[in-house]
Amino acid sequence: MAEKVSRWESFKKFLKRNMTPLWAKRFTYQVLSFLISVAMVVGVALYAFTKSYDERTLTFVDGFTITAHTGAFSTPDNSMETIEAAIEEGTADVIELDVRQRLDGTVVMGHDIITTNTDGVEVASAFEVIQGSNLRVNLDIKDTRVLPALYQLIQQYELSDRVFMTGIEVFQAKTARESCPGIPYYVNYIPSRLKIFSEDYQEKLLKMLEETGAIGINCNHTYASKTLSDVLHEHGYKLSVWTVDRVYQMKRALVNEPDNITTTEVGTLLDLIENWGEK
Repeated sequence: MAEKVSRWESFKKFLKRNMTPLWAKRFTYQVLSFLISVAMVVGVALYAFTKSYDERTLTFVDGFTITAHTGAFSTPDNSMETIEAAIEEGTADVIELDVRQRLDGTVVMGHDIITTNTDGVEVASAFEVIQGSNLRVNLDIKDTRVLPALYQLIQQYELSDRVFMTGIEVFQAKTARESCPGIPYYVNYIPSRLKIFSEDYQEKLLKMLEETGAIGINCNHTYASKTLSDVLHEHGYKLSVWTVDRVYQMKRALVNEPDNITTTEVGTLLDLIENWGEK
């Protein structure tokens, strides 16, 4: 019985028989032409979209804030340098801290899993510096086990009215509510950009928010839309989007009228707002 030849093997044999220098040159040219054409189409579409954003009137919801993502201002992630730079620059309304705990229970800043009792900068040190500023704090919770100890620190440094939490999944909302009473939090959610036009989907979304007790939705900017923003605002909820670092992303995020934009490029976002329609 003849051994079955895979399509890949057949293709390689075809190339070996037919890949003359002239054929290879023509094939390469066709591939490059195709890729260039795709790039041009994408570029034109992107230009058209961003241009249409520029032509819209820029408006903001009451209380709109800009959060400096950890590592903003060209500083290391989850470092005291980021906090100090945010205070010195004075351009961001909020500073983001990724929150975890060490094995011994110490609350620290850290995005990845903490494996030793020396990893991460203590949140207490961050709160001590923040306490003397006007900065608000977005506590991005990476592990809900940290919540009871974090709540104690919030109370100790009298920051209850200046902090809110993100990173809370829907199934973690009850834990957040019980562990940190009175501290507002967004739920992480991936809304559908298509289903959001459906009244049934909107009702499902609103019911979820009511049941979780969240102040709103925190999502990647690619899932946000003006319709989502309108639905949330009409029912007293908020929209927070992350992490918006490129100009075209900023334009799209701004016209959606969110309550909060998290970005590493605070200066670029502020410059875009100030010169809206000119870039």
